[in-house]
Amino acid sequence: MAKMVISLGSSRRRKRGEMVFRFEAFCQPGYPAQFAGAGGFRDDVRTLLGFAHLEAGVHGETKCWSFQLELHRHPPTVVRLFVVEEEVAASPHPQCHLCRHIGWGRHLICSKRFHFVLPRRESAAEADGLCFAIDHGGAGPGKASSKGTTTAAATASARGHLLHGVVHLNGYGHLVALHGLEGGSDFVSGHQIMDLWDRICSALHVRKVSLVDTARKGHMELRLLHGVAYGESWFGRWGYRYGRRSYGVALPSYQQSLHALSSMPLCVLVPHLSCFSQELPMVVTKYQAISGHKLLSLGNLLRFMLELRTRLPATSVTAMDYRGIMSEASCRWSAKRVDMAARAVVDALRRAEPPARWVTRQEVRDAARAYIGDTGLLDFVLKSLGNHIVGNYVVRRTMNPVTKVLEYCLEDVSSVLPAVAGGVPSQGKMRVRFQLTRAQLMRDLVNLYRHVLKEPSQALTTGAFGAIPVAVRMVLDIKHFVKDYHEGLAATSNGGFGHPHINLCCTLLVSNGSSELVPPYETVTLPAHATVGELKWEAQRVFSEMYLALRSFTADSVVGVGADQEGSPVLGLVDVGSAVVVQGNVGEQQPQQQERNGEGHETDPRKAAAAVCEGSGGERESVVDCACGADDDDGERMACCDICEAWQHTRCAGIADTEDVPHVFLCNRCDNDVASFPSLH
Repeated sequence: MAKMVISLGSSRRRKRGEMVFRFEAFCQPGYPAQFAGAGGFRDDVRTLLGFAHLEAGVHGETKCWSFQLELHRHPPTVVRLFVVEEEVAASPHPQCHLCRHIGWGRHLICSKRFHFVLPRRESAAEADGLCFAIDHGGAGPGKASSKGTTTAAATASARGHLLHGVVHLNGYGHLVALHGLEGGSDFVSGHQIMDLWDRICSALHVRKVSLVDTARKGHMELRLLHGVAYGESWFGRWGYRYGRRSYGVALPSYQQSLHALSSMPLCVLVPHLSCFSQELPMVVTKYQAISGHKLLSLGNLLRFMLELRTRLPATSVTAMDYRGIMSEASCRWSAKRVDMAARAVVDALRRAEPPARWVTRQEVRDAARAYIGDTGLLDFVLKSLGNHIVGNYVVRRTMNPVTKVLEYCLEDVSSVLPAVAGGVPSQGKMRVRFQLTRAQLMRDLVNLYRHVLKEPSQALTTGAFGAIPVAVRMVLDIKHFVKDYHEGLAATSNGGFGHPHINLCCTLLVSNGSSELVPPYETVTLPAHATVGELKWEAQRVFSEMYLALRSFTADSVVGVGADQEGSPVLGLVDVGSAVVVQGNVGEQQPQQQERNGEGHETDPRKAAAAVCEGSGGERESVVDCACGADDDDGERMACCDICEAWQHTRCAGIADTEDVPHVFLCNRCDNDVASFPSLH
């Protein structure tokens, strides 16, 4: 496992003269620039880096830029986003194991990779220096469990980053790590980080992004919990969908499993739960009463619980009706005026962006002054409100431990205390204890998850419920998810007669020995009066700069255009909106690359083709042939048969995750063949 370590200088020196961008608006349309998208990611990332600060502490060919992203002005809270440009030719592992696992193994190796990193150390003024490492991933497959361990190891090594995303120069990328408040972040939630990553990918016209979903909430796998509740993983709200088979589970089987678990009727499930637990039926009844409407299925119940969790206090606290402050000796105002001031404070807090954030006393006071002219009354109400119920809200008050300034926040309790939804209690001094807290809800959620989904009792594994363990296993087997930002790169042109430039979708047909390479389409920008010869030269330049294997590419002809028409205008020969295919060949491999591949001049064409692709497995191509139906590396733990050299999942071979693979391992087919040999005497 190779790592790239970036060591940067003093953060205090780096801050001078830098631009500061708003975190929530960074990479929204027009901010910090309007990205044209004509050249795709390769051009847009350069435009973005033009607004960044080039770090001076990085040595060698690696370049690093940074952006200061402001979360809050009061108190000042800034996070720093780093962008690292990696030269793949200098990497000890040019192949990308993440591409191989998601099914992009046939993609040509790009010349550059860009890493987007939010380090765990978030405060720019917290320390004088910063150092972080970026994982390159593993090499090819080896004996026993080397396959499938690369993803886990990469994930473990990336835990030091709140965000780590990598995008190849051709626009295909991977979300490697994401950690919010529960993962060690001090200021930024997982939702905020994911929103930032999604905005960056959209703005820079990234093509596709993959991820391996191993997100958990305590001991609960979120892809199962959210899958049953919402019909998709937690990442589904940002458009990430089923990416590829794992353990041979196809998309229809995955969707049917989610539907079967989500639509499980509670009226049928609850009687079976009461057979082994009296607590779980009471849990279902409790949330039925809180919801105020009928929860018919397991999916309805889990979804309601997850949405209710965001509105609950973290701990059990007491709250008092705000009208009790009118009986204090220092109150010299009428009940009507106190009521108006209290509601003005609540309205000011409700307008805070983002919702439910902590707001300083001065901000609240300034906002309420537009409606309450008596500053004495306003100061009295602000001093008195704290854990008080006003309408459907509890006003929280605390002192910021850093700034020593009073801050206020609202909590919506309308769904937690149904009696409050219709108005405040009549007794001014009455204290109300919350009927449900976030910790209590999480305990109920864990019990349901454990006893119904993860470790069902025998009553839920027989008869009509016998399919539950199978459906759960299929949902958990699917970890690879992909978002397609382009929904297919169609051939387009924004030019024509009368336009200064034209954009053509172009690809190559490359002769590489006895094989052919066809890279993805790229947008080639040309002057409107460009000739066929200029189109060939520009396509040669774009693709040779993008892919290592095409550095020596020479364009010979444009498919469908005669050799005698090189001086003719492109627009007269190529239809606007059509795809262009340029044919050519590549020269000999460089000696350094041949030495790296471990091959001489007499190179097997199949091996040569594999060596230039992301999915190269080393000196020989590996064959996956597993009983579950998998025929390609899906990133799961595998073992190699010592006779036929075919790989298969250790789980499918009956080897537990905690067990080591035997020193001599035979697949079932070879084991049966050996057993059928006649004994030798």
